[in-house]
Amino acid sequence: MSYEHIPFGTPEKFNVVVEIQKGGQVKYEYDEEWHEIKVSAIFKNGFIFPFDYGYVPQTRGGDGDHLDVFVLGSQSVQMGAIVECRPIGMIELIDRGEKDDKILAIPLNDLGFENIKTLEDLPFDYKGIFEEFFKELAIQRNKTMEIKGYRDEKVAMQELELANKNFK
Repeated sequence: MSYEHIPFGTPEKFNVVVEIQKGGQVKYEYDEEWHEIKVSAIFKNGFIFPFDYGYVPQTRGGDGDHLDVFVLGSQSVQMGAIVECRPIGMIELIDRGEKDDKILAIPLNDLGFENIKTLEDLPFDYKGIFEEFFKELAIQRNKTMEIKGYRDEKVAMQELELANKNFK
């Protein structure tokens, strides 16, 4: 299935293609040459993704790939689904010396999280979850990863806008 036709949206309301479901132990990535989602890695020792994970179509992040997104919804959605989201923040991440920021977003139609507007509104320790996740991911993939910080929804919107411009 080709995802090339899916629009970006706006920095305030953008589309996400879900590549990995919450709880997934297999990393999938969209292959732009094949126009398909394919397996990138199969993790070991019970390592799982803490949230749905995907990318924003019509964007280019600091690593040259589509901009990555963690979808922090009250429910997981199916791999391959298109989810309309709004940003609540961003993780500034360095992956093997390269900028690889991650947008943190809430599905627009998530009635369980409709009152979540900022990272501080989240009902869980997001920093602890992401620190453990990236620490273990670095071990599993035998690479260096460093969280430089967490930014608010305004910075996330600026990053989304820039990534969309970089695609064109």
